[in-house]
Amino acid sequence: MLAAGMTVGLCAQEKPAAHIAINQKTYAIYPKTMERPPNVSSPVTADDGTELIVACTKDGKYALVPVTVADWTRQEVIYFETYRMRVDQEDFPTLARTGLHADSELAQIKSINRRPVSEITELAKPTRLSDSGFLAENEDLVGVLREDNHLVAKLGLRHPQLARPMIHLWNLILQEQRAAAGTWMGGPHSWVHFDHFLYNHKQIHYQASFTKGVQQSPFNDGIEGAAHTRLWREIAPKEEAYLSDRYRNLPPEKQRRLRERLSSVLTGEMQPFYIARYGFYEGHTAWRTDPLAIAFIIGLRSLEELEAAFPGKLDEELLK
Repeated sequence: MLAAGMTVGLCAQEKPAAHIAINQKTYAIYPKTMERPPNVSSPVTADDGTELIVACTKDGKYALVPVTVADWTRQEVIYFETYRMRVDQEDFPTLARTGLHADSELAQIKSINRRPVSEITELAKPTRLSDSGFLAENEDLVGVLREDNHLVAKLGLRHPQLARPMIHLWNLILQEQRAAAGTWMGGPHSWVHFDHFLYNHKQIHYQASFTKGVQQSPFNDGIEGAAHTRLWREIAPKEEAYLSDRYRNLPPEKQRRLRERLSSVLTGEMQPFYIARYGFYEGHTAWRTDPLAIAFIIGLRSLEELEAAFPGKLDEELLK
């Protein structure tokens, strides 16, 4: 979540160019817009290494938006012009090297960023640093890290693969604010400009909101937050039919909740850093940025691939 007083803008990007080359063809980039979507994949990497996604404004125009993710394998990178992000390689060297935790390291971890794990767990519970908490009352940090690490591994993914699209999302939001192209709607704290963006052939919607307060992190890492977003996409008719067939024995209310948890998440700008730094998606609270949901919404895994990883148990995984 954006820290109070933070200057909005992307890491290491000063006065972005008006055009960019992709496969040796030149395109105008945001805040320039076009009547039709550009004939490129989204996300796409330009010839100079810039990462971009295609987004659609509320009035139906399209834009190529730079959303480059800094190289978080370096010791330290400045991000959001204030935060410094890096994988926590001192506490989790295997995570930094491979993108997944080693169970042996998790079993031995006593502190993170020199703060005792027991203290982090206590601060992360509801009503401590935040009303809803980063963990449920009955959860412990290491247990949640281990469980989600196994879940991501079963999907055949790595934590950086799930963090990257979430950082792309927040860079998209920062870009539209930086361009002053949107409007405040739905109250004084909701910014609206883009209707949706395209990612792995999916049309993804979001709504970002900003608060006046600042959320502190339990990890002693300096990350703060004051913004959140709801991220979602519509379940396609074929996906609906698949779910209806595979989970036809679930009660109607449970079916509704399964679809909701699968196709939407409530998240903030702190969570992508947590995923990249610690493999932490938060516990089973309202703020959980569930890796199954990210993989489905963002198009990293199809519904059939999720089902193959957790046959007949998607409801159990998502409705804990």
